[in-house]
Amino acid sequence: MTSKYDQADLNKIRPIPIASRESKVRVEHFVDPETVGAGVTGAALAGIFPDILKGDDFKRVVAALQTARSNKKQILWLIGSHVIKCGLSLYINSLIDKGYVTALSTTGSATVHDLELAFYGKTSEDVAAELPRGRFGMSQETSERFVAACRHAAERELGLGEGVGEYVVQEAAPHERVSIFGAAHRHNVPATVHVALGTDITHQHPAFPAALVGELSMRDFRILTSVIGDVFEGGVVVVFGAAVVLPEVFLKSVSIAYNLGKKPDGVTAASFDMFQQYRVKENVLSRPFQGSGRNYSFSGHHEIMLPLLYHLLDRG
Repeated sequence: MTSKYDQADLNKIRPIPIASRESKVRVEHFVDPETVGAGVTGAALAGIFPDILKGDDFKRVVAALQTARSNKKQILWLIGSHVIKCGLSLYINSLIDKGYVTALSTTGSATVHDLELAFYGKTSEDVAAELPRGRFGMSQETSERFVAACRHAAERELGLGEGVGEYVVQEAAPHERVSIFGAAHRHNVPATVHVALGTDITHQHPAFPAALVGELSMRDFRILTSVIGDVFEGGVVVVFGAAVVLPEVFLKSVSIAYNLGKKPDGVTAASFDMFQQYRVKENVLSRPFQGSGRNYSFSGHHEIMLPLLYHLLDRG
């Protein structure tokens, strides 16, 4: 029996070449933290903050990250795709290189922006301008790259994030250095992608392999759950601009960890966003690690807060 309701025929869409699309974010806008601020030391920068309220909290988070790195504890970052769109990929990549990110989780839209930047050097179309023209999200190349990365992941029996990273590296993407998935792959850092169907522009295209993406994303959920079991043991969770999907996924992974007999001990959780979100507060900061650690929240723009956090950390 089939559905009695009409369904849109995606085979009728008219894709466009990505070269014809204006993009608001380009790789030349990105800052490489390895080449700027070299004279700034974390200790000196920390000295400008008073040991009061958020100034004291910020320094405590920095200390927790430094301690976790030194003790080889798990440091999990949950990031929204706007972190990439704000030109911060090279900051994430440098933090991976320095050992301040040992696991990374994000959403499906991050794969779109990451693949576009890695292969075409631009991303983030003007939605308001393109939507009424029937062009929003219709880039043919974006769809093709995403599907190819998914096929690669399936053939290699990888998770979605792992597959995207390996695909970017093996295809020698022209701007591979800005890819967070490529960096995670090179450093053997698990990168997981948690897709909500219907939320990304790749879902608009007829070639979108929904069943395959579901399986790959579910594999990433299991990878994330394994990581969170390690986070329970004195690890750190950093949330940057992840408001809805990731906090929900995180909470379910935490529930599994509890069900399997894990007990959190000394976990630090910190949220950074333009304003504090309900699901982050409840599902990451409050409910998961009650009485077993400390949690912090900071409000501010990603393109300011992440560079600040980066330079407060030791530059070793």
